[in-house]
Amino acid sequence: MAEQKIVKKKRTLVKFGIQTSSYVEGEGACTDFELLQVPIGFDKDGKQIMTDCFYCEWLGSYGALAIQQQAEGIIQPARVRMPYVKAVYDALQSKNVKIYKNGKDDEQHTFCLNSAADNYIESNKMLEFQVKRYEVK
Repeated sequence: MAEQKIVKKKRTLVKFGIQTSSYVEGEGACTDFELLQVPIGFDKDGKQIMTDCFYCEWLGSYGALAIQQQAEGIIQPARVRMPYVKAVYDALQSKNVKIYKNGKDDEQHTFCLNSAADNYIESNKMLEFQVKRYEVK
């Protein structure tokens, strides 16, 4: 069986929101999700260029697995595969993260992790993880 070391289709835009907490005087602790940003290079003036946009292969679930997950209240489960980004991998391993499909942070496009992130074959070339969205009634 051949090893897959690259992501085949990078067509879906995703953004990652990382939970942060801060104290606001008179209100108490406030929790928010800030977009994960990573450096991608430098402009002509030597200033660092940052991005919060990542592209991935987004594969929905179907068949028996999808039926089982729907019985548990999970709708729109999916498998996400993307090129390895250390900051994304570290955040998925150690922080509370929301995944925003198509870069939209509304309820319809907000997912959470359904599995641990996998640094495929520990080769720092590809990340793979499962996401889910619960049915809201």
